Amino acid sequence: MRRPRLMSIGIVSIVASLLLVSAPGTAAPRYSGTITGSFGAPALSGAFLRPGSHEPVPRDNAGTARRSGVGTATITWGGDDSGGNAAASSLTFSGDSFSDITPDQVFRLGTLTFVNGPSGPASLIFGFDMQLTAGDDVAPFAGLVAIVNTQNANVDRIADADVLSFADFDAPSTLAGFEDASVTAIVYGRIGDDGRLRVMSIGLAPGEGQHGCVDEGPFVASRGPCVSGCGDLCAAIGSAFTQPLCGAEQLPGVLNERIRIATSRLDQGATAVSRRQVKRAVRLAMGQLRRSAAFARRAARRRHVSAACAEAIGAAVANAETRAASWVRPR
Repeated sequence: MRRPRLMSIGIVSIVASLLLVSAPGTAAPRYSGTITGSFGAPALSGAFLRPGSHEPVPRDNAGTARRSGVGTATITWGGDDSGGNAAASSLTFSGDSFSDITPDQVFRLGTLTFVNGPSGPASLIFGFDMQLTAGDDVAPFAGLVAIVNTQNANVDRIADADVLSFADFDAPSTLAGFEDASVTAIVYGRIGDDGRLRVMSIGLAPGEGQHGCVDEGPFVASRGPCVSGCGDLCAAIGSAFTQPLCGAEQLPGVLNERIRIATSRLDQGATAVSRRQVKRAVRLAMGQLRRSAAFARRAARRRHVSAACAEAIGAAVANAETRAASWVRPR
């Protein structure tokens, strides 16, 4: 008579154990809010790079540096040493809103827009602090931004680019802006298990390949920016297709879309961080351009576009193939 009692006790124990194991733990926190940013503590001494050799030239600009916007989301520096109206350089952070983010989930924090204006050596600053916040429940990100100012030789816009170096990102990165250009990069980050905001990386925003580039790793003066991408070449090939190839003639939507995809791929190639990524981007771009030329020829036969338009597109594609040959031919 006692055996059934022991069996029932055993069953109760097993059920209790199962309930204990399956009981849910403490739910992970979820975060919502808006990222805000500010820049401060400008560095007034450092060095700029000579044109060509990229040899550093030390400067102490404590009494001459021109800067404004310290403590705000837009910091400006530089300009004409003589006090003229030359446009200054600037960096602006625009934060994104976020919702229901879990710890270590990577999400978009916002954008950085770098304007590279002409500056004389005496007006320069050489870096500043960057702080991003995600609300009272999250510890802010704080890091240094180094400015690599380059004197212009006016021969190669990549060599003349000024560079912002972000050494405190999880993946240290640089953002180069071509002279007199404004370039925008997307900032990605996460909130760690410790409740601290971290910046993971930055990536060039779509369509920005003609204005600058992003490189992974610290800046190396001897090799300059945009070392992995096809840089000027991809930008030049792409720019040929952003102009009206057929004057005022209206192109079919399919043709416009193929050309748009091709130029987007070239933008990716211009700023890719490895040679393999460059080759893939250029190969895909050229495939779209070849199909565009074939489509234009068929459209001309059906009188959807003029013969002159089809010839212009074909000539532009042939020129692009010649210029991109070094990136698409087998190794």
